[in-house]
Amino acid sequence: MVASYFLSTLFLLCLMLAGLIVAQQAALRQGQHINRLSRLSALESRRKQVHQSARALQQMETDPEVLALLFGSLLEDLQTIKALDPARTDLDKPIKEAEAGSKLSGSSKSSGSSAAVATEEELTMTQRHIQRAMKIFATLYKSDKISASQYQSCRDKLRMLGLRVAVNSCLLMAQRAADSEDTIKAMSCFRRAESFLGMKGLPGAEIAEKRSYIQAEREKLMTQSAAGRGLLLMATPD
Repeated sequence: MVASYFLSTLFLLCLMLAGLIVAQQAALRQGQHINRLSRLSALESRRKQVHQSARALQQMETDPEVLALLFGSLLEDLQTIKALDPARTDLDKPIKEAEAGSKLSGSSKSSGSSAAVATEEELTMTQRHIQRAMKIFATLYKSDKISASQYQSCRDKLRMLGLRVAVNSCLLMAQRAADSEDTIKAMSCFRRAESFLGMKGLPGAEIAEKRSYIQAEREKLMTQSAAGRGLLLMATPD
């Protein structure tokens, strides 16, 4: 009787222990699954941001070193996503594109000197992509994925690109305003371009060249404006 009671109690304890072990394993697997989903979500969000910035900068003839590091970071995220979710088949093409981008080398022909956008909205978006790229490089540096010299080099090149795009865009908008005979807007764009040229970051020769261009275009605009006023006065009846 006592032996039977003892065996029954021992059996129940074993069942309870087994149940606890199963529950712990289930909780562990659930926690791992949640962590995996959370990591995938974070990686997907970062992947989209890096991809958008890399593609936008690629359209502006950005220095290949900057693009190679951005695409390298994108490639690493894609490979991690693929490892965490092997069933995904939509990552093969992005991985190949990132691999190609990460192998960029050499120097850009114009180093972004011709990069420009035509509207204020586009300029704001472009500057946003550049600022986001700077934050990406800061994160890569803090996580020891790039060296201090690489971080400094990319930051300087992005700052230079930002100034170039701003100056070139102001000049393009000034030219379009002049073509539309909007002298006030054209002059405002020229002044804004000069303010950007006053910031540090662009080579001295490039600054001098663009200041000379602005001065020549401003004088041409003033001459055309004066001539237009003269013709208007001549056409006005006495």
